[in-house]
Amino acid sequence: MLRALALTACIAAVLATQGVDLSQATSQSSFSCLKGSGYSFAVVRCFESVGQPDPNCPDSVKNAWNGGLAHVDVYLFPDPKRGDAAAQMSSMVNFLASRGIHSRGAPPNSFGMVWLDIEGPQYWTGSQATNRAFFEGLVNQGHALGIVVGVYSSESQWSPIMGDYSGGSGLPLWYAHYDGSPSFSDFRAFGGWTHPAIKQFQGSTSKCGAGIDLNWYPDFANNTRPFAVRNF
Repeated sequence: MLRALALTACIAAVLATQGVDLSQATSQSSFSCLKGSGYSFAVVRCFESVGQPDPNCPDSVKNAWNGGLAHVDVYLFPDPKRGDAAAQMSSMVNFLASRGIHSRGAPPNSFGMVWLDIEGPQYWTGSQATNRAFFEGLVNQGHALGIVVGVYSSESQWSPIMGDYSGGSGLPLWYAHYDGSPSFSDFRAFGGWTHPAIKQFQGSTSKCGAGIDLNWYPDFANNTRPFAVRNF
């Protein structure tokens, strides 16, 4: 029995995937080092909470690919108080396109999908109805542009911003819980989500000269593996 349990644990470890997300300029050599350390995907910030595209994003996206990572996504940290969700999504996508980077293009000039960073009630309006409408505007514009969209959040962040709204539950969920455990065993349903796609299990660390957060997802079941970090 102990041998069987040990074998199961080894298989699970092999078939799980770890990656990073980042909000600062990161070099190709850092990504190469991260790959050598066992990380295979990256999610790069491409829109800042001050309402503008992140100028470091295009080079970091290309560096991640050229550093050998298998999947590269981007995330959008919106500015809800400024309004016009569609314009913010379009601004980011057009900025990337101006640098030759397109959704589901050919690496290194591509990204897999856009994650919407829904956190920080202080960045949002005091009206949950207004926040929900803004969120829907981001999603709808992303889809109109042919973008695959997912949501980054946690129960502690989602509920104050959106209340009991479940309008995002049809999208993949990347949730944050800094328990240091690469596992979904801690997940509790919220916002209509019952199954997550990715977990951010450690925040604000430094590896290979890069400031990163650490993420994990299980990929042993291909039919439920989050397409969130694939490129089509």
